[in-house]
Amino acid sequence: MSDYGLKSPRGMKSYLPEIAWQLNELSARINRVFRCWGYQPIITPTLEYYDSLILGMGKRLKRDIYKLIDYRGDILALRPEMTAPIARTMAGRLDQLSFPQRLCYQASVFRYEQPQTGKDREVFQIGVELIGEKSELADAEAIILAIEALLTTGIRDFTIDIGHVGYLEGLMNKVRLGEREKTAIKTYLSRRDLVGLGNYIDKLGLSEQEQDLLLALPRLRGGQAILEQAGALSADSQSERVIDRLNRLYYYLADYGLARYIAFDLSLLRDFEYYTGVVFEGFTAKLGYTICGGGRYDHLIRQFGGRDLPAIGFAIGLERVRLALQKQDFRFTRPGIDGLIVFSRNSSRVALKVLRELHRQGKVVLIEERERIDPAFLNQVAKRGICKIISFGNGLPDEIELFQVKAEVIEQEVIRLEDGWEERVWAH
Repeated sequence: MSDYGLKSPRGMKSYLPEIAWQLNELSARINRVFRCWGYQPIITPTLEYYDSLILGMGKRLKRDIYKLIDYRGDILALRPEMTAPIARTMAGRLDQLSFPQRLCYQASVFRYEQPQTGKDREVFQIGVELIGEKSELADAEAIILAIEALLTTGIRDFTIDIGHVGYLEGLMNKVRLGEREKTAIKTYLSRRDLVGLGNYIDKLGLSEQEQDLLLALPRLRGGQAILEQAGALSADSQSERVIDRLNRLYYYLADYGLARYIAFDLSLLRDFEYYTGVVFEGFTAKLGYTICGGGRYDHLIRQFGGRDLPAIGFAIGLERVRLALQKQDFRFTRPGIDGLIVFSRNSSRVALKVLRELHRQGKVVLIEERERIDPAFLNQVAKRGICKIISFGNGLPDEIELFQVKAEVIEQEVIRLEDGWEERVWAH
């Protein structure tokens, strides 16, 4: 057998129960927040038509998409994110739905990235899409949800950076840049390559004032006060509308009590081309990459043959959140096993009846058929973290034996099968 028989594909991994449980626990906590805001689950296919994804996402990320060809010759792709598939789904059902739609999901997405810690090629995401609302309040709702979702996981040291696509566009239009120059400047900004940005701007033949305008972009990051500075810098109608919207957004977030978790970054860009307004990303000081991100996309549904429908959403990377928690020494409290029922063959009826009732009560109880209980078996069970063993049929027919591990000492008690014996067992 080749080495491939034991390996996962590069950038993908299996998770054993301990970490898999942590990821499921994070997902459950976040989903409880989503439910409080009325979000309902949506499921889309893992595979999409390649041309459909490119239509929604743009061609800039097409090299990061896993592609395959089916038996009919159609080019399919593993979804690299969830917003475009959900937008496609909505576009095909506009006449069946009422809006706004509040949708949530948890799913794997696949991107052909260079593997590194927290940047796998299969990414476990959880997120929301609010479709059919265009107000600043809808923007605030999405960001509040992102913050509350992160807080409920246990992360404390994080910041949500907020920007707006329209501000950067307005600034570049003011300088009268062409599309090629705009794309280049966006690339330098997204990479935070300030040296490369400065060198590129030097070659554009702009006036000193225009150069200063563009070079000021990376410095437009901070609290609400930075919005006033950004407004004075641009002083055009488009940028004024953006600053006004961001100010109103800030007041909603402050009124909700979350202002300390946000900062404004007027140079912020996201990877996908469909964003049209507010964009945001979540960072923690413990990691060198984002733990969540999203934004407004008001024209994406139209690209799939629907109509313009305002929308905003975000996604959280569950594995990245888990790594961030690990770096802040967070300890998950994993529920243990309440007990083990051991029975001999002629005691199966009563043992299984008791097991069924305990499971109905929500207790975590295992079962094992065994004719004899000896010290080696008790020690083995104790090492598995099971502190209570109820034995049927290894003593007298009308008795059970109760074994309990206390401070590494195994105590034994015989209890008669009479009224109230169950309460006596679980009262110990």
